[in-house]
Amino acid sequence: MAFNIKYMARVSSSGNTVALKVWSYNGLTVGGAADTVAEITASGYFNDFMQDMVDGVGPLAIGDTIIVSGSDGNGMYKVSDVTTNVEVVAFAAANAIDTANIVDGAVTADKLASDAVTTVKILDNNVTSAKIAKNVVQYATVAITAAQFNGMYATPKLLVAAGGANTLVVLKQMQLLMTYGSANYAAGGVVAIQYDSTANGAGVIASTTFSAATFQAAVSTGWNFNPGVVAETFSTCVNKGLYLSNITGAFTTGDSAMVAHIWYSVIATV
Repeated sequence: MAFNIKYMARVSSSGNTVALKVWSYNGLTVGGAADTVAEITASGYFNDFMQDMVDGVGPLAIGDTIIVSGSDGNGMYKVSDVTTNVEVVAFAAANAIDTANIVDGAVTADKLASDAVTTVKILDNNVTSAKIAKNVVQYATVAITAAQFNGMYATPKLLVAAGGANTLVVLKQMQLLMTYGSANYAAGGVVAIQYDSTANGAGVIASTTFSAATFQAAVSTGWNFNPGVVAETFSTCVNKGLYLSNITGAFTTGDSAMVAHIWYSVIATV
């Protein structure tokens, strides 16, 4: 490093009574001799300087910080060795202060800017259902293949997983959208959303229903399922997921894929 010193500071961690000293280049001496431009051109610059110039502080110690501001550069260095010549190392841009390094409760309102609350900005589409309370309306999309739709008579298709003990999944609405492929669905039976994975559409019905015929057209179509008017018996509905199924018999031959857009809440029952 070679530059004319504007000012230099020493921050001591060695327990001395004077922790910080700042020198200007005017009158700066090195080893007792006047240094008119204070140009650092060789190693050992700080060895005698700190001993001679800082009354009552003593020489540099390992762990001290040297802060230099010069005409063609700046630097902040940590003393790593003082056995013969003072050696310094640059501060690494590591060990950033992250959540794990902040003590619980340490960030108080006094430590925040007065406008911190009003300037918080949430990025577009950044608040997902996973980030809000379960009893607030949640939203999810579920892809349903043609094979799953044809097979949901025996194996109902999961839409929303059970919420856990003493919770009830409450259906708000579901849009079931079908993009027509090349083959119509045939056979089948009344389609509905039900609690639990009971086969053959025998679970407690949680929604309005649609006849099998409405799924057999050769056109892209959507169906709006609203909440059903049913008794939600705890033994068959609490801590149960929501599934799509149908009664009477399985659909056949169709190859159209579907996407379920479902809105729901999870509420406590006790």
